[in-house]
Amino acid sequence: MRSLINFVLKRTVLVNLVFIIFMVVGAFSLLSIPVDRYPNVSMGKVYIETFFPGASPEEVEALVTNEIEEALDDLDDVEFIRSSSYRQRSSVVVKFLDDVDYQKGFDELRFKVLAILDELPPEVDPPRFNYLDVDDWLPVVAVNLEGDRSNRALSLMAKEMKIALRQIPGVKEVELQGEQVNEFHVLLDPKKLIARGITFDQAAQALKGANVVIPAGDFTTAAGEFVIQADERFRNRAQVMNTIVRTDADGSFVRIADLAVDAFLSYRDPIVLSSVNGNDCVTLQVLKSKSGNALDIAREVNRVLERFKPKIDKEGVNLVLTRDSTVFINDAMRTLGSNMLLGIFLVWLVIWYFMGMRNAVITTLGIPFSFLFTMIFMWLTGNSLNEITLFSFVLVSGIIVDDAIVVVENIYRHVQQDEPLTQAIVEGTAEVALPVLAATATTVAAFMPMLIMTGSTGEFFALVPKAVAFAIAASLVECLLILPLHYRDYGPKK
Repeated sequence: MRSLINFVLKRTVLVNLVFIIFMVVGAFSLLSIPVDRYPNVSMGKVYIETFFPGASPEEVEALVTNEIEEALDDLDDVEFIRSSSYRQRSSVVVKFLDDVDYQKGFDELRFKVLAILDELPPEVDPPRFNYLDVDDWLPVVAVNLEGDRSNRALSLMAKEMKIALRQIPGVKEVELQGEQVNEFHVLLDPKKLIARGITFDQAAQALKGANVVIPAGDFTTAAGEFVIQADERFRNRAQVMNTIVRTDADGSFVRIADLAVDAFLSYRDPIVLSSVNGNDCVTLQVLKSKSGNALDIAREVNRVLERFKPKIDKEGVNLVLTRDSTVFINDAMRTLGSNMLLGIFLVWLVIWYFMGMRNAVITTLGIPFSFLFTMIFMWLTGNSLNEITLFSFVLVSGIIVDDAIVVVENIYRHVQQDEPLTQAIVEGTAEVALPVLAATATTVAAFMPMLIMTGSTGEFFALVPKAVAFAIAASLVECLLILPLHYRDYGPKK
């Protein structure tokens, strides 16, 4: 160890240059590292939502939910499958075993469910799959549009705003929630059905058969290739009402208009009603990508909203931000910053009182260096700056300075014994090098069992031992390799 310290003391320019480079690269890493509220980990869960219009819970269970469960019977690495059947809706939750390839399991699950679509009733909407992770569960921010306007008007405004929000760097997706599905409602009169001897199913089949698109082949010309189709879909109310249900032997027709009480464009009965401050709304949830910075995204979202605000105000619609993750991130950063500054001040004050001003400055210099050096490790390993890592830094802020205090105090003791400065630095550092290494190793070892935790919980809390180990390792580098040189050049002189 003495030879290593002597080597460091002879390489003044090299060590100082490395020190500055680490500080600069650490600052760059701090500005470049993704910022989240929580680390983005996969929950190992997939939600399968299926809509069956007009069906009772019993029908949904028998015709949709059971079919999906049977399709997933031989799915590998599944911990449990839980299902619920509601009026018009089926919900199936699949939880995979911990520490398996979640993406592979999701792809296999999706393939199995899509393979049975022909076995489901034709009225069923295609299933929606939600592969849950933290970023999907906790958006960067939610933008709510509320006002005395129809759901259709609010949705159109939100869709226009969605295009601009998706162009923000770092945004993975912008989800529109609260939009109601348009439907054309035809109200049939039971008395008219009975009088004309027509059943409800006959009327429904007539409407279904008339509202079709029929492929009719294709042809190629010098201008290109064209697809031909006969498009007979309804485009107005009159076409719906003129749909022929039955042709009688005398040449007369029974149309929907002869059976219906009313027909109008409306909305499908919503499964979830969205509201903010007691008013109906539609919501845009801004989800970040893995490399996105929540603070930068939230700042850009506010700029987009400022651009749209004059148009929105003119329509009498209010923009309300909810679920803003930056509030918690900024609060955690303020906590870390205040704790770090307070810790640096208290350490400086105590060392100044017992060992003088220069020793206090040299010792406290290791705290910001250790944090910036840790940022390099966090950036290189693909981790983010979030509440878990910030909590880890607060936890370790009082520990990373211990090694420097031990080294400085022992060097100071040798200097007080009238030893030459270089000899005092070499002997003082070498004597405590192994104890400092042992103390550092025991501290790191105390956090290592957290890496044994499995599943999404283990992945979530694995950042604690990583951040602690990186910070303590950085403090070890500073106190054994950089601090001795700083003590010789800037420490107290005899």
